[in-house]
Amino acid sequence: MSRAIGRAAVQTPGVSKAARVRARTAAALVSALILGVGYKAWGLQVESTDKFREQALRQHVHTVEIPAPRGAILDARGRPLAISADAESVWADPRAVVDVAGSAERVAAALELDVNVVESRLASRKRFAWIARHVTPEQAKAVRALKLAGIEVAHEPRRWYPERTTGGTVIGFAGLDGNGLDGLELQMDALLTGQKARFAALRDARGKTMLDQGATDPVPGATVELTLDRSIQHIADEALMASVTANKAKSGVAVVLDVKTGGVLAMSAVPVYDPNDPAEAVRAKARNRAVTDVYEIGSVMKVFTVAAALDAGLTRGDELWDVEGGAWMAPGGKRVTDVHHDTVLTTGGIIKRSSNIGATKIGLRLGRLRLYEALKRYGFGEKTGIDLPGEQRGRVRDGSTWRDVELVTISWGYGLTVSPIQIAAAMAAIGNGGVYNPPRIVERVTAADGTVGYQRTSEPRPIMKPSTAAAMLPMLKSVFDPSHPGKRDGGTGAGIAVPGFVPGGKSGTAHKYDPATHRYAPDRYLSSFAGLVPIANPRIAIVVVVDDPSGGDYFGGKVAGPVFGQIASEALRYLGVPGDAPAVPEAPAAPGKGPAKPAAPAVDDAPVGDDDAAEGLVEPAPDLTDGATTVVPDFRGAGVARAVALAAERGVAIEVRGSGRCLAQSIPPGPAALGATVTLEFGDAR
Repeated sequence: MSRAIGRAAVQTPGVSKAARVRARTAAALVSALILGVGYKAWGLQVESTDKFREQALRQHVHTVEIPAPRGAILDARGRPLAISADAESVWADPRAVVDVAGSAERVAAALELDVNVVESRLASRKRFAWIARHVTPEQAKAVRALKLAGIEVAHEPRRWYPERTTGGTVIGFAGLDGNGLDGLELQMDALLTGQKARFAALRDARGKTMLDQGATDPVPGATVELTLDRSIQHIADEALMASVTANKAKSGVAVVLDVKTGGVLAMSAVPVYDPNDPAEAVRAKARNRAVTDVYEIGSVMKVFTVAAALDAGLTRGDELWDVEGGAWMAPGGKRVTDVHHDTVLTTGGIIKRSSNIGATKIGLRLGRLRLYEALKRYGFGEKTGIDLPGEQRGRVRDGSTWRDVELVTISWGYGLTVSPIQIAAAMAAIGNGGVYNPPRIVERVTAADGTVGYQRTSEPRPIMKPSTAAAMLPMLKSVFDPSHPGKRDGGTGAGIAVPGFVPGGKSGTAHKYDPATHRYAPDRYLSSFAGLVPIANPRIAIVVVVDDPSGGDYFGGKVAGPVFGQIASEALRYLGVPGDAPAVPEAPAAPGKGPAKPAAPAVDDAPVGDDDAAEGLVEPAPDLTDGATTVVPDFRGAGVARAVALAAERGVAIEVRGSGRCLAQSIPPGPAALGATVTLEFGDAR
């Protein structure tokens, strides 16, 4: 009976055995589920804590970067050449975009973009994609008005070049991400680039930033101050462009150096480009040719051959040389010719008349080793170390390897290559008493906190005796001498006008080597002029090179010389350098036929010669002392460059104060006492 009672207790009254089985099965399943959930919870909360904490941080906490403003580039007077300003750019979080096709269509219309391009960027699975950078304010406003999910407008720095093409090849440009890509922007990139601000922020499920506490300000890049002067740069740019255009030349270069310091006041190159449109640089094949290009410069090198001989005590300025009537067979079987048919010239006359024969004889007396050592001492064949990218060293072969014919041609500028900046620095050394200052364009670099990180220091070195430099100045001055009545004995720069100042210099007209034919082309030239002004106490050195003029004129004195004259006169007036008292002009020579066009190179494939001559009637510079009064133009409203040009045209001395537009002048327009200086006040027009 007790066994029956036990079975009855186990079996719940009214519940079938099948129901009890199902109940037990359900209980087992629930228990297993609970155990599984517990195990999973253990895994999530204990075993995988670090993994999921990292994922949560990636999804909800992100690092926000605030770009730092790029440092400014300023000219010698503190005027901006490159600055950073806020621009607006459109970006997207593709994962937050609700309607890809619809959003792409509306955004593309607002930004005037290809809808397919926009749609491809919105279809990305990344959390960030640029749609358009540096858009106009109107476009940014239109995108904001759309209020589309996942589409945002952000501020970021944009590089701006207020002077546009002025000095474009020198300044270079920075890319969209603020990295320097050319010119000073590239060379000084590490200093111009600031330090970004970074901080952690929370974002919601749609990716919007919810918290940005603890943000620190970005550190702006350093300010780079240059020796370059914006106004002189503009003068040089305009003069060079006019010559390249008028003479249908391939390209041109102009360099202006401060004789006493080696500071670059201007560095022009044509073709030029606007750094605000970097693609233009590629289209125009523009580059800073003053440092990146090297040339067989021609007769300009005679200056340094003569200087080397004077310095070695192997000649005097008044020594007479037989220049063979314009044709001579040099040692080694090289026939050397001159355009002029002079018979005897002094050492100074060799410079004045640009005699290849005279320069050859001086070079032969020097010998290959002494000439080579002098050229190296003057800085040829080595980089100047200027703070610009792409500088070339040129080529001056070891003098011990020169053949006789190379000694002959190197004496007057063939067989070696030099850059315009090298020529300018060496010419400046002559004007500085024989002391060479390595050319520099960066004056100082100032960090955002005001500390000076770099200050240009002078590293002068003597490269020739002071007596040699002093002896060269009257020789360079004689290049501008007009012909005497009835004679054709003027210098090769006699037709170059430098109103108000007495200059000195040397012209060059070199045949160009044709790599296709491996010969010197009979009708392709490199026209150049290098000089100092004012010659009595040189303030600036100027070098001008015009490559491959094809407009008819090709002599250095006629193609590059006028650029030298315009830059010299306008730059010195702008700098406030007192003018020279003009000499009483001699009566001009009677008009005559110009020199014959040079013949083709000799069959030995070396150039016939450097043909430097002033063609036709030589017009003397205007006598500014004629009369007791002068006429002062109306400068009001003119820019600095225009005011300088007006002053040069009228022979009026000016003093410039400020920048912008001329607001007032100390002497009103009209008659005024001769020699009076007009003070011009420049500023922003109100």
